[in-house]
Amino acid sequence: MKKGLILLLAVLLIACLAVSVGAAEDRSPADARTNLENAGFLVQDGILYEFDTLRLASEGKVLTVFGNNAGSAYVILNLPPAPEQDAAPGDAERNWDPEMPTAYDDPEVENYPENPYFAPAGMHFKLRQDEAVVVITKLPDPCKYWSFIVYDMFSAVMEGKDYSTTQGFFKVGNERSGDYHTIFASVGSPVNLLNAKHDGDSPFGTETVIVICANSTVRDTVLKQLAEAGYPEDIVNVMEIPSGVYRVGLEKGRDTFSLFGRISQPEDREAYEKYMKGLAENATVLRVTPKEEVEEAPFPVAPLQARGSGHHETEKLVNAAENLDTIRRNILDQYKDEYDYEEFFTTIPFYDGITSYLNDMNAQGDVHDAAYLISGDFELKSDEDFVVVYGVNHAYTGKAHYFNAVLHERPMVNGVCTIYDSMLAGSAAQYIGEHQDEAEGYYVYKMARTPMDEHTAVIPYATGNEQGRYYGVDNGSPVFILFRVYLDETGVGADYYELVYDRVIVFHKKTK
Repeated sequence: MKKGLILLLAVLLIACLAVSVGAAEDRSPADARTNLENAGFLVQDGILYEFDTLRLASEGKVLTVFGNNAGSAYVILNLPPAPEQDAAPGDAERNWDPEMPTAYDDPEVENYPENPYFAPAGMHFKLRQDEAVVVITKLPDPCKYWSFIVYDMFSAVMEGKDYSTTQGFFKVGNERSGDYHTIFASVGSPVNLLNAKHDGDSPFGTETVIVICANSTVRDTVLKQLAEAGYPEDIVNVMEIPSGVYRVGLEKGRDTFSLFGRISQPEDREAYEKYMKGLAENATVLRVTPKEEVEEAPFPVAPLQARGSGHHETEKLVNAAENLDTIRRNILDQYKDEYDYEEFFTTIPFYDGITSYLNDMNAQGDVHDAAYLISGDFELKSDEDFVVVYGVNHAYTGKAHYFNAVLHERPMVNGVCTIYDSMLAGSAAQYIGEHQDEAEGYYVYKMARTPMDEHTAVIPYATGNEQGRYYGVDNGSPVFILFRVYLDETGVGADYYELVYDRVIVFHKKTK
């Protein structure tokens, strides 16, 4: 009897495993599409692809680089307009492609206005309150960090408001679409390597599904059809847009949205390049629109995980004030005879997405996974000028899964030179003085035109740059340093009041 029971359990276990494996093997994007169409949706195809901001800027195809995290990669959608929505025309003189047209356009029905045009075409889209966007994709291979996040990308210009002093402001649109300006504010929490639903045991190289929508009834219908096509809810990540806050809809003046992916520091460069090149072909992107409008069923505003653990990073730094003062003094003493200097203590550059949105401010591509600090603007006046960044090693204190410092140029805000925490070992040793056993908790690193020592990142030039003009920066251009501190011990961006802010000193060679 006991042997028979054990045999029966073994057979059932094998059967369950076979069903599980079979379900993964039988997943079909084509079936997902067919199921959605049979459930009463119009389905259009979009594209998921790499967004190489520096290359596009160098080719004159974008108006801004949006403060790219130099050394990291970005992924975006190219999505067609909704049914009965015009496609935005491009600009042949600027080599800007038009948006792909909707696949469902009844000539007897008056169309909704086009999205305000912004290159690259299709990267931002309006969303009817009962529409959904479905993305089925393989996740990146092992890397330091990846995430996907929805942004409110452009919002209508407020009537009568003076934007002349608004940082990062620029306007897009026309009389038919309406005038819009950049918001670039995150909507809710990102899907990242720590919280994503996916198949398999690893958040790398496995498959996931992302659903973007603003209607809970539509969400439920889409999830059901995906499950019947082999994509169960436990691998589906729903990005909810609360329509009580954001202006969803296709009418003039409604917000536009984008999906951005980030990938930082891949372990295998060849595998990473193969993944990026194959995205457009291998990922499935579907714009899903009910044939008959579904009654509004809005989402509430989802809570964000609070920043902060209650522990300031100086808890792990015995002599923080003394060590930082010693490091600063020793840096200045080393170069003060031959150089003049500018000193910057960093500040918070922008606010979280929903706060920025409600205040009609540019959030500049924020993500709740990170804390950001910024220096003031400065210029490199000669090839002998250089920058020193220094401070507390946030990875050592547990306030960062990774952090970096990036040199950006204005007005395109192109990032051209990066220092990662993985490069910092031993960099503070010669500056910290008598507390050598505490040097690991600090860093000192240079950015210069040529290597000054083993702890120097080289700043490339813009002029003559073989990759393109915006991969570098020339002397005399306004620049700044932006610090990104990703994922503290709580799994989100660190609380600003638990950090020791990073510092910047710019050295200018004295004239004889």
